[in-house]
Amino acid sequence: MHSRCFVPRSKQLFLVFVLLIVARDASADAPKDWAGDWARMKPIVPHSYVCYRADQPPKIDGLLDDAAWQRVGWTEDFVDIEGARRPKPRLRTRAKMLWDAEYFYIAAELEEPHARATLTKHDAVIFNDNDFEVFINPDGNNRAYYEFEINALNTSWDLFLSKPYKDTGRADNSWDIPGLKTAVHVIGTLNNPADEDTGWTVEIAIPWAALREFAHSPVPPRDGDQWRVDFSRVEWQHQIVAGKYQKLPHSREDNWVWSPIGIVDMHRPERWGFVQFSTAQAGHAHFQPDSTLRGRDALMEIYYAQQAFDQQHGHWAQNLTALQLDRSVLAFHPQLTTTDDGFLASVEIPIGHNSQTWTIRQDSWIRRSSPDDDLSDKLEAILTHQAAAWNRGDIDAFMEDYWKSNQLAFSSGGHTTRGWQMTKDNYKRRYPTRERMGHLTFDGLEVTRLGDAAALMLGSWHLDRDPAPVGGNFSLIFRRIDGRWVIVHDHTSLRN
Repeated sequence: MHSRCFVPRSKQLFLVFVLLIVARDASADAPKDWAGDWARMKPIVPHSYVCYRADQPPKIDGLLDDAAWQRVGWTEDFVDIEGARRPKPRLRTRAKMLWDAEYFYIAAELEEPHARATLTKHDAVIFNDNDFEVFINPDGNNRAYYEFEINALNTSWDLFLSKPYKDTGRADNSWDIPGLKTAVHVIGTLNNPADEDTGWTVEIAIPWAALREFAHSPVPPRDGDQWRVDFSRVEWQHQIVAGKYQKLPHSREDNWVWSPIGIVDMHRPERWGFVQFSTAQAGHAHFQPDSTLRGRDALMEIYYAQQAFDQQHGHWAQNLTALQLDRSVLAFHPQLTTTDDGFLASVEIPIGHNSQTWTIRQDSWIRRSSPDDDLSDKLEAILTHQAAAWNRGDIDAFMEDYWKSNQLAFSSGGHTTRGWQMTKDNYKRRYPTRERMGHLTFDGLEVTRLGDAAALMLGSWHLDRDPAPVGGNFSLIFRRIDGRWVIVHDHTSLRN
C-alpha cells in the first residue's frame, strides 16, 4: 500500500513526460464549463459492437488476412471526437474485435497517404506521433480503466487510470501489459515523403490476465457481457520541408474516434462504446441495448449539474431543486445527499417488473447500490485521509488510522513487524524528508465485509517521486474497535 513498499523501481518518469501528459489533458484536468460539456455530450448515443469468440486465434502479424478476421465486421468509420458538430475526417479509420479464452483481439485499418512515425521507446508519449489508441473500462463504472497507444513503428504506451483526469485521476505509467502482442503493417513505405502510401494496419492481442486485476467483472467475459470500449486516432497535419516531414506550425491534432464523446476529451468513459462478447457463430448474435443506460445518464446529468453548481457557488447543492434538473431526470425519482467528501445521488431504474437503485458520487463513480456501499465509502475515506496526510509530510496524522496497539501487524518484503510505535518509527526512518515521501495515490480499491466488525480491502498504491516512482499492491484488514474503523493488519508488496 502507498509508501508501504520501499524498493525503488528502475523505470523513471521524467518531468518532461509528465508535462506532455498534462498538456494534452489540460482541458480534462479542470473543466471550465461543466454544464456546457454535458449539453454537448448528452445527445451522443454510444456505438455498439458484437465481439465474437474466435474459433482459431489470429496470427498477430499486422496483415489482418486471417480467416477469423474475415468472418467479422468492421465498426462504423471513425468520426470526429465532437461528433456531428465537426466535419467528417479526411482519412478513413475503422476497427474489428475478437476474443478467446486468452486474449482480447483488436484490429484497425488507418488510411494514410504519408505513413510516418518517430518514437521508438516503449512508454514514450505516443500521441506526439500519429497513433491508434484503445480505452477499456470493463464494468462501465467510470473508474479503473486502461489506455493503450501504438504508432506505425509498433512502439506502444500502456497506462492505467483509477478515475478520469477531471476527477483528480492520475495516470499510472508503471502499469504494463505482460504478454501483450502487437504488430503493424505499413501499406507503402514508412517515413518517405517522396511517395504516397495507402495506410497502415494494426493488430493487438491483450491478455485477459493483464486486465483481470482491476476489471471488477468476470475475466474473460461471459457470453452476453458488455464492456465499455473506445478507440481513438490522433492525426497531426504536416508539411514537407527539405525532404522531411514537419508538423504544421500552430495546428492542433485531429482526434477521430469510434464512439464520439461530444467534447475534446477521451477520458469521459460514460460516452465510450458498448462491446458485447458473444460465443455465437459470427453474425448470429444481436446486440442487447443496456437497459440501465437512460437511468445512468440521469445520474451523469446530476453529476455535471452538481459540478457546475459547485464551480459557480463554491459548494455542493443541498437539494435537487437547486440543480434545476430536466424532467427526464426527475422521472427516475432521484435522491441527493451531501457527504463528508461531496455528495451521493441515486435513481431508481425500472428493469422489467422490478427496479434497481444506482448511485453516483462527486468523483463520477457510478454503480448499482449494494448493502456494503456505506462501508466501502467509509474505508475509502480513511485511505483518502491517509494519502492527504502523507502528501503534506505528516506521518503522525498518517498513523492515526492504524490500530494503536502492540498487536498491529505490518508485512512487507517477506518480513512482519508488530506494534504501532515500531511501524511509525519505521516510516519515519525510511522517509526522513518530504522529497523522499513523494506523492501518494491509491487505486483499484475493493472492500469485502468479513462480519459486523471486520473487513478486507484490496488495492494498489503509487508513489510519484524523483528520481523514480514506485508502486505495488496491498491488502488491509480493518476492524471496528471502540466505534471506529482502524487498520489492524497491513500487507504490502512491490510491483515488479
